[in-house]
Amino acid sequence: MDTLSVTLVSALTSGTISAGLVLLTGRQQRGDNRRTQRELHNTSYLNPLRWHTAEVHHRLSLYATAADRHGSYRPAQVLGEPREIDDRSEAWFAGEGVPLVSSVWMTACLFAQMTRTRHDIPFLRLPGKDDTRLAALILKVHVAFAACDVYYATQSSIGTDVILEPEGRLRSYREFCDLLRQPDRRVWADPLIWFHLAVANGERRPDLRRVLDAVQELSGFLDESLAGGASLRARWDAER
Repeated sequence: MDTLSVTLVSALTSGTISAGLVLLTGRQQRGDNRRTQRELHNTSYLNPLRWHTAEVHHRLSLYATAADRHGSYRPAQVLGEPREIDDRSEAWFAGEGVPLVSSVWMTACLFAQMTRTRHDIPFLRLPGKDDTRLAALILKVHVAFAACDVYYATQSSIGTDVILEPEGRLRSYREFCDLLRQPDRRVWADPLIWFHLAVANGERRPDLRRVLDAVQELSGFLDESLAGGASLRARWDAER
C-alpha cells in the first residue's frame, strides 16, 4: 500500500472513530440529562414527603413516650374539644396552644404531601416496582389514621386545604391557625384535633402505635429511595 492509500485509510478510520465518539458522547449526555431531570422531579415530591414524615413521627413519638411514662402528654392538654379554638386569641396560638396546634398542623402537612405524591405517582420514575410500593405505604399511613376516626376522605380534604393555590406551597403555621379560627373551615380538621387530644390524654395507644409504625415504614422507604441517612434518627439527634 502506497503512502497516499495509507493516509486515506488513516483519515477515514480517524473520522469514523471521531464520529462514533461524538454520537456516544451525545447519547451519554442526553441520558445524563434525562436521569438528572428524573431525579429532580422525584426529589421535588419525595424530599418534602420525607421531611414531613420525620416531623410527624417525631411529634407523635413525644405523645406516645409521655403517655407511657406519665399517662398523658400535658403540654397538649389545652382544650376540652375542638370548638374551643374559636374563642382563642393569636397569643394563645403563639404560646399555650403551640404543642397541640403545631402537631395538628404538621400532620395536616403530611396529608398534603401524601395527597400530592399519590396523585402524581404515575409521573414519577422509580426503580422496579418502587412506585407500587410507595403507593401501598402511603395508603398504609392513610389506613392507620382512618382507624383513629380521621377518615380517608377527611384526610384528603385536610391535605387539600393546606395547599395554597396557585403557588402550590403549604400553609405556614400562622396561616393554618387563621384557618382553624374559621368555624366552617375548622370543622373539617376536627377529627384530627380530636385524635391529638385523645393521645395527649393517654388514650388510643394501640391506634397511635399503628400510626407510628406505618409512618416509620414510609420513612424508611423514602430514606432508601433518596439514598439518604436515617431521617427519623437524625430528627431525634437534632433535639439533643
